[in-house]
Amino acid sequence: MIGLGGFVTFRVLGSVGIINGTGLTALRGARQCTLLALLLLKAGEPVTKEQFFEELWEEGIPSQPGNALQAQVARLRKVLRAELGDEFVGRRLITRPSSYVLDVDPLEVDVHLFGSLTKQARASMRSDPVGARELFDRALSLWHGAPLEGVTGGPICQSAAAQFEENRLSAVEARIQLDIAIDGYAQAVSELKMLAYLAPWRERLFELLMVCLYRLGRQAEAIQTYNQLRSRLVEEFGMEPSPSVKSCMMAILNQDPALGGAERLVVARTPLAGSAVAS
Repeated sequence: MIGLGGFVTFRVLGSVGIINGTGLTALRGARQCTLLALLLLKAGEPVTKEQFFEELWEEGIPSQPGNALQAQVARLRKVLRAELGDEFVGRRLITRPSSYVLDVDPLEVDVHLFGSLTKQARASMRSDPVGARELFDRALSLWHGAPLEGVTGGPICQSAAAQFEENRLSAVEARIQLDIAIDGYAQAVSELKMLAYLAPWRERLFELLMVCLYRLGRQAEAIQTYNQLRSRLVEEFGMEPSPSVKSCMMAILNQDPALGGAERLVVARTPLAGSAVAS
């Protein structure tokens, strides 16, 4: 699960760069960041020259894109050689007629390790909630900022960054479910309120907050939380809350004693982890 020398070697969950014994070496220049990011997103798989052209020169492909790409790859080789050595560059950064490959174990890349850890965590939520929470915590500790910081923002990278952020929020929600099941409702309220403020479109966060408030005897506040969510959704998107959130609201109004039971809370709404990389 770890890369060269016992560490994750490459970061894309934050500033794109290389991790060595002294810390992170962030790449300079948007095109260099994008070039390395594309190779890392497809770790061990070829990235075609056409994909590089589209991502590196979104504003307009140069007249001789092949030469321009070769120049960017040469710059990246120099950086990799300085950080990881000649042998790494010679064996791992592979040139093919129509593509390039960075032949690294995906688990040397933080985002792929994140996906592996969260997949393991989800698989053990029911059988070992404490261990699952530790795995989620390890996975979330890999984040050091917005994904793919410094990248130019072509379609592949834009899609990947959006998917990574979705995966992060999903992992946070699952970890909070475990926090509630293990430690109770009170400690989760403040974090859920903060997250609901930062991600007001995440209905699951509001649902968890409603359940916690209800279980703490704060039924009126739980109803107010639902009303705030519904007003925002109707005013900004012209839509009603999801059936799950509506069902939660009805259970609160009916004072359902089973609402938010620890076992049901962990079992419910634990989707399989999505692919680490958007294609």
